[in-house]
Amino acid sequence: MKLNKIERLKAQLSPYDFRARLSQLDLHALDEAERFYLKNYGIYNIKLRPEAFMIRLRIPAGRIETQKLRFITTLAQQHALEVLITVRAQLELHGLTAENVLQVWHALYDAGISTLQTLTDNLRNIVTDPLDGLTETSVIETGSIIMQMQRRFLDKPEWMGMLPRKCNTSLCGMRETPHAFMHNDICFMLAQKEGRYGFNLYLGGKNSEAAQDADIFVLPEAVPDLFEAVASAYKAYGLRASRSKARLWHLLQEIGMAAFREKIAEYSPHTLRPKGDFSVAKQAAHSEWSELRDGTHAECIRSRFGAVDIGLLETAITSTEHKGLEIRLGIDQNLYLCGVRERKDVKQVTGACDITACAGSRYCALSLWDIKSETDYLPRDLIEKYHIRVGFSGCLKGCGRHMHADIGLVGLRTNLFGPVQKAARLFLGALWSGEDAAPARLLYYVVPLEHLDALVRAIIAEYIASGEADFECFSRHVLRKYREPFLTLWFLAKLYLREEIVLGESEASLYAQLREHPGFPQLQDDADYTETIRTLMHALWDSPVG
Repeated sequence: MKLNKIERLKAQLSPYDFRARLSQLDLHALDEAERFYLKNYGIYNIKLRPEAFMIRLRIPAGRIETQKLRFITTLAQQHALEVLITVRAQLELHGLTAENVLQVWHALYDAGISTLQTLTDNLRNIVTDPLDGLTETSVIETGSIIMQMQRRFLDKPEWMGMLPRKCNTSLCGMRETPHAFMHNDICFMLAQKEGRYGFNLYLGGKNSEAAQDADIFVLPEAVPDLFEAVASAYKAYGLRASRSKARLWHLLQEIGMAAFREKIAEYSPHTLRPKGDFSVAKQAAHSEWSELRDGTHAECIRSRFGAVDIGLLETAITSTEHKGLEIRLGIDQNLYLCGVRERKDVKQVTGACDITACAGSRYCALSLWDIKSETDYLPRDLIEKYHIRVGFSGCLKGCGRHMHADIGLVGLRTNLFGPVQKAARLFLGALWSGEDAAPARLLYYVVPLEHLDALVRAIIAEYIASGEADFECFSRHVLRKYREPFLTLWFLAKLYLREEIVLGESEASLYAQLREHPGFPQLQDDADYTETIRTLMHALWDSPVG
């Protein structure tokens, strides 16, 4: 098999052995090979923005000691850095340059703060629910398991950078959780078998696909062994010819889940057992104050969609130190102070518990939008009121998890409706909390930014009218009854006709009703309503001439 260029680099020099060359690099003139190797140490730089560097910190299970967080905060102040919380409950330091990036990296390393294997072809930060082990709905505490799993691969030459591509892992030991986990390559979800709780295994998730049922049940104490067996099988048999087809999902597509189970068995010290009963239910987003089983509370301190003000971090750290609290990072990009006894009112960022946003153009050269700011164009009040999960990405790489959300958005630009303007691609209706997980469906290739609010409000109005318990139930019981082209037409018709029309009958009946309306375009159309959709889009979204 012909290896891709990154695999050829690994054959010449392992990422682990590259460490000896760090101090010899000319950071002002990095080549692509050096950029790959640096990613294994958590240092990110791309040729589109060669003067800018970022360091990503590994925070297993989102748990970080207060003194380490204070050290990070002080370091950020000293070097005028910006701090982001990622959707993998990690921290990123932005604003670094060739002059100070290695100085900061060494300072973190000396303080015992790992940045290793947080980027490129590695087992990435392992995530769980931020309130794991603390609430009445927590059945299996996963934080300690995650630490055991991490010890299997972290800073080991046979693992550093040696996977075919990145591999994301999650554990959920909660009976109820508001968080999505089924987009991970390796996903352990709470299950019950023969009277004991453990985990069912799901494999092959990624930003555009949901993980598939591996039909494997594992008890908590055996999770690290099974995790290592899965990772070993992927490392040994993963596809390495094309970078674009090297994720675990692609291997499963090529050989099938049954064949990959056999590969796992080669590395597993235990007999693989068939799956148990899936035991995770969906919960509304964690509130600002969540009751814990010991009678205290967890206070959610919202970032601005991942961006964290240094002053906010200092306040959280001081409160933690003075009151003996625990601080955790959430995969919702927020901070959690655990063990709080006295409730107080805190001004919060609207929608920040429900909207996941990528880094955006301010921090990432691949993004066309400053995503964190452009959330102002969404009806954040309704999103928060109805706990609608929104994923907002600045490009199709999908760091905002747009295909694993109730409403998913990707920022782009368009000249279809007049002069070039900001726009978004809109996805709708992921099933993200159960065994039937499925990615959201693409409804609109392009929606002008200035019209995005109205379209999202029309979608939310349809959800409210449905009477379903939550938006995912609406997606499962209502939206999934209709084809994508019809839903595209339907929401345009709601905006165009300005009437409270509601889904409920067959697609054919609803389309016939639309055509009976005197204001509806009477066009000869194909089965996908192509001409009518185009006509309505231009009628609604064309910019005035001049």
